[in-house]
Amino acid sequence: MLRYFYTFIYYLAAPLLSIRWLYKSFQPPQYREPMRERFGFVARQDKPSIWFHAVSMGEASAAINLINKLLLENPELNIVVTTTTPTGARLIKNALNNRITHHYTPCDLPGTIKRFSNRIHAKLLVILETELWPNWLHYVNKKQIPIVLANARLSEKSADQYKKISSLSKQMMTNLSKVLAVNEADGERFLQLGLQPEKLLISGNVKYDISVPELQSEDYFPLWQQELVWIAASTHKGEDELILQAHGEVLQQIPNAKLILVPRHPERFEQVGQLIQQNSYSYLRRSDPSNWRKDAQVLLGDTMGELMQAFSCASVAFMGGSLVPIGGHNAIEPAVLGKPVITGPYIHNFSQLFEALIFHNGAQMVDSSQQLSQSVLNLLVDVNKAKEMGENAKKVILSSQGALEKTVKAIQEYI
Repeated sequence: MLRYFYTFIYYLAAPLLSIRWLYKSFQPPQYREPMRERFGFVARQDKPSIWFHAVSMGEASAAINLINKLLLENPELNIVVTTTTPTGARLIKNALNNRITHHYTPCDLPGTIKRFSNRIHAKLLVILETELWPNWLHYVNKKQIPIVLANARLSEKSADQYKKISSLSKQMMTNLSKVLAVNEADGERFLQLGLQPEKLLISGNVKYDISVPELQSEDYFPLWQQELVWIAASTHKGEDELILQAHGEVLQQIPNAKLILVPRHPERFEQVGQLIQQNSYSYLRRSDPSNWRKDAQVLLGDTMGELMQAFSCASVAFMGGSLVPIGGHNAIEPAVLGKPVITGPYIHNFSQLFEALIFHNGAQMVDSSQQLSQSVLNLLVDVNKAKEMGENAKKVILSSQGALEKTVKAIQEYI
């Protein structure tokens, strides 16, 4: 019953969504979303496809690992990937190029999902993390297409929200063929929502199975090779001000210290650039090598897909989305590179990762710009302490690997 009510509300909201998608269809190429795809009007696939769905960058990263592994073992597979955001789309396209077909996420209306699944000739749907749409699950399952929830995470807060619509949540759990949970706690929360125990497998987190490319720090910004550099990555609105304030305090003690500031969303690049200017810092843009100079105080990371390279340039890494109530972001990349990690208190989206890093002295938690500046100062000055923390962080990641193999094996059972 709840699904019918949900669908009715979705139909009422459809005109507003259409206006939004129409607006996005006129955006510059890097942000453009073909409106027709949102309603399932996509090119027909000639043969059955494996449909991967990844919302944005985090889920797309996990999908890339899985798809690369699957294609290595099964090069004949026809894979279709949907993403909700342009940033996720760019990441998928850049990493997988012409080996997959990409479309934007079809909306959760009955006709749309029937049309989309028919046109791509789906024989398996793999959803990354926790993107549960009632009509998707209902109609895909009705066509007897297996549905695998891979790298599945469910925070306590999200679980409490799903419990408020328990009848709909239980129906969605019934539609799933397999849930590959990242840990026991997340798996238990899926069981509490009504998932049958035989459908649950604790696979671990595929994001830990990260391959570290051969990186040269000079590839990202060659002018700061001998400088003391820290990075604030994946920052959000309301957080950049605190980071710039912290950098000012760092500069009082280390006048030549450098900051790489990388906003989470590309649409904020200009805004953050203006904010840096307003705070009277000399700054450069990663995207504009013609104006690079060594004496700048801040480098704005205004390019996409280069975060690993940016981390390699820094001695200390602060992960954004944690000084404001976002929930934090994935710290696996700086940790696997052996960088000491700093985080704010809002880490509920990656609580187990940060708890492990902090417990093993691979990360520190701060809750203000003053604490952030002090932590950065201590690690920039005490090279041995920074090196020890970075090695501890790397050990945490390496000891947690192995999920990719388990996840691919589970998916292959449905191919």
